[in-house]
Amino acid sequence: MNIPPFATRRSVAPRLQTTRGSPPTLTTTTLWWACLLAISAVLLTPLAVVDVPPLLDYPNHLARAFILSQGAADPHLARMFAPRWGVIPNLGTDILLVPLMQVLPVHVAGRVIVAIALLLPLFGAAAYSKAVFGVRSAWSLGAALVVYNQPLLLGFLNFTIATGGALLLAAHWIRWRDVRPAYAVLTAALGTVALFFCHLMGVVFFAMLAAAYEAEHRGWHARRLLASLTALAPAACLYALSPLNNADVSIGWQPWADKLGQLLVPFVNYNLPLDIFTACAISSFLAICSLTGRCHVPLRSGLAIALFALAFAVSPFAVKGTFGFDTRFIMMLGFLLFAGFLPRLPRPALRLALSLFIALFLVRMTVLTAAWAQYGQPLAELRSVMARVEPGGRVIIAYITPRDAPAYWERVRDARRLSNGLQTDSHMPALLVIERHAYWPFQFDEPTQQPLETLQPYRALAERVGGMPDSSALGTLDLSGFDYLLLLDAGGEPSLATFERFRLTLLRQENAAALFRIRPAR
Repeated sequence: MNIPPFATRRSVAPRLQTTRGSPPTLTTTTLWWACLLAISAVLLTPLAVVDVPPLLDYPNHLARAFILSQGAADPHLARMFAPRWGVIPNLGTDILLVPLMQVLPVHVAGRVIVAIALLLPLFGAAAYSKAVFGVRSAWSLGAALVVYNQPLLLGFLNFTIATGGALLLAAHWIRWRDVRPAYAVLTAALGTVALFFCHLMGVVFFAMLAAAYEAEHRGWHARRLLASLTALAPAACLYALSPLNNADVSIGWQPWADKLGQLLVPFVNYNLPLDIFTACAISSFLAICSLTGRCHVPLRSGLAIALFALAFAVSPFAVKGTFGFDTRFIMMLGFLLFAGFLPRLPRPALRLALSLFIALFLVRMTVLTAAWAQYGQPLAELRSVMARVEPGGRVIIAYITPRDAPAYWERVRDARRLSNGLQTDSHMPALLVIERHAYWPFQFDEPTQQPLETLQPYRALAERVGGMPDSSALGTLDLSGFDYLLLLDAGGEPSLATFERFRLTLLRQENAAALFRIRPAR
């Protein structure tokens, strides 16, 4: 039996199996699992170098879970926020974090969730590959190269977890759909409910992956179609009951040049040349394998890849208040590069390819871990500045933009900025809620997405402020009702003394942040 060099199967390599009179030896399957566990350990390493991972939205999500878990018992937070549970398709981290925070310290619980978001897509890609090809593929483990991607680094944890869940559920569907149809439909229906409450895109992804598999069967009939739709019915009913169903269908598009730039999304980390090289290396490798007839792409995964590529091409950038809608499809395509292809190489080429991609993975992880470790310093500075805020204080946030301080941002080498220029520190002040029990006006509380409500008069403050202002807007900003101004990336402002004209008294200054007391208006 000929098995592709990038694949393993329990029944192959009999010389590696246990023989009578000799000690047990390592099977190919055991080696595959050992590699998966080793890769997982490397992926989790950055979580050990900083207690608050520098993921853009993550501190905001963590603060919300902290409020839901402990806010009712806190006299300050109870005046600011109240739970608002409902049928909301974006509850994954809340459902997991609230009970975890009852038994674990807040920042440990948070990193447990980040670890789940890191590993679930990798395990999902491996499971989907196994279901599609019937073998365990070493190439599927290459999905580790895109585990740290732009959505993950922007803190889209619900989406990332749902992506991994969709791959796992699709693998389950392929495995059992034709063997035990009733079981497959029932478990898929339950799975789509879980995906719905984690992130709605998880249901969409599963539907597309399952549709690609179903389309492979030419003998379609009404019964098979009905069974497939039954698996999606519970999630469809939940969507009909959710507030998102009644939200305004606002759609926004971006220029094609910007859309093409999103092709790098699965590879974005902190070093642009390295990210571009990674994207080119992977796409070139698959292209060469395909052109030389050394890459197997069955119809079930080929159709899935085509579906996601088409969805990316025709989807808008923003839908119903969700931005980066089209890039969600390109992110799944990033995982399908490893889960939907099966390269078949001769042994010398196999060894060379494995060596190069392992080296590339280790280099990328070294760069990322170093960026996270370096972020420890600005995080410590931010905390030292926020320590001056008393519980119950009201803090407005402003920041120094790369446009206003290009020289400062050129010197930034930590995780405050992704390789494509996106800043990742603007939600770190959510630590005010967790560590100072203070108020900031940018807590996520969208009724269609979060189970949290901001109470009056704090809601009025948030509505008046609107979006987070940069430092150039301070002259027109109404600061009444707030006690403090926290300025992020204060090292980019050469003279903070000039802020005195905005009724601000400097209390503490660090490179990463500065805190001002807001003086009463005369």
